[in-house]
Amino acid sequence: MLRQRNTGKDGAPVSESSFSTRQILKKVDVYPKLHREFKVQTEAGATVSIVTMVIMVILFLSELRDFLTVNKHEHMVVDTSTTEKLQINFDISYPALTCREAHMNAMDVAGDLQVNMHHTVYKTRLAADGTPIGEAMTHVPNAHPETFEPVPEGYCGSCYGNKHPAGLTCCNTCDEVKEAFMTGEKTLDDAEQTEQCLRERGKEEANSQPGEGCRLHGTMFVNRVAGNFHVGLGRTFHRQGRLVHQFLPGQQFSYNSSHIIHELYFGESYPGMARPLDNTAKTADRGGAVYQYFLKIVPTIYNDGYMTRYSNQFSYTQQTRYLDPWGSMSVLPGVFFIFDLSAFVVQVDATTVPFTHFLMRICAIIGGMVSIAGFIDSFIYHFFKKSTAAK
Repeated sequence: MLRQRNTGKDGAPVSESSFSTRQILKKVDVYPKLHREFKVQTEAGATVSIVTMVIMVILFLSELRDFLTVNKHEHMVVDTSTTEKLQINFDISYPALTCREAHMNAMDVAGDLQVNMHHTVYKTRLAADGTPIGEAMTHVPNAHPETFEPVPEGYCGSCYGNKHPAGLTCCNTCDEVKEAFMTGEKTLDDAEQTEQCLRERGKEEANSQPGEGCRLHGTMFVNRVAGNFHVGLGRTFHRQGRLVHQFLPGQQFSYNSSHIIHELYFGESYPGMARPLDNTAKTADRGGAVYQYFLKIVPTIYNDGYMTRYSNQFSYTQQTRYLDPWGSMSVLPGVFFIFDLSAFVVQVDATTVPFTHFLMRICAIIGGMVSIAGFIDSFIYHFFKKSTAAK
């Protein structure tokens, strides 16, 4: 009696238990394979395949766009951060003002003044065509006027024979020298030539020539209350808690306030941040122009799930006027940014589609389109097959 033995592809015998297991696994296969001679390819099937692939590509691109898009949800809360400082970031060019004439000052309704800021404000001399001259410079604290090296410890600047109104015996800053000069016979122009004022002006600023421009850029920190920052006519200094502008009579009518705002924003920058004043240029028709920007600042908290940034949005209105040669002088020519803060904070939550959701949607598109295409192809094939058989 002959008995058939089960062998594998290499001729080796296969056990009965292994053979049974493989047969059971084959029955579980829900993707039966067809021999090539049993496959039928039609023009209608090719058309369905091409249309299906096009639709899949379109749906994939749509899902990819949603995956890359940042969705922002905004809501408002009451602002309780009155003790924090407001960060002002700016980059402004003054084509008709030398770096000796351009000084950034800030003041607020609380009475705090920041005059002739040097430590965080950089100046770059500009040629007539707007190209930079030299490198950006800032003030070197306590530097000697010739060598610009730190002055000796315990330095006591001279008041040049004038009595300071506050009774100071040492005039270590340019403002203190000017306050002392105002009590004597010397002029404020004389004060500009003193060691203290030359030191604060800086080497590059002192080298500024007529016909040059100046680019101011940097950062300021001011109180979170209403106030203003500006570049105006004359050199400024403190006097008894007030801001005093020093200039020659008649100079206000030749002061050219033309300017270009390259950047202006408050707080940290974040994706999609609106900067309505960026790349704004104003050209004065004549001297004595007063440009006023009224800014309404709204504190903003931007959270993208990875990092929280504290920033501000703002809107503005702008007004331009010129000094009347025959009228009284109620305002100085210059560029003024008058700001006020909202009592509310806008919280922006930025969200994106998770990658796992994106992957699941792509799989759903592929599976769904393949199934629908198979159903349509089968329907078309059997429809035409019956029509052909009926003929």
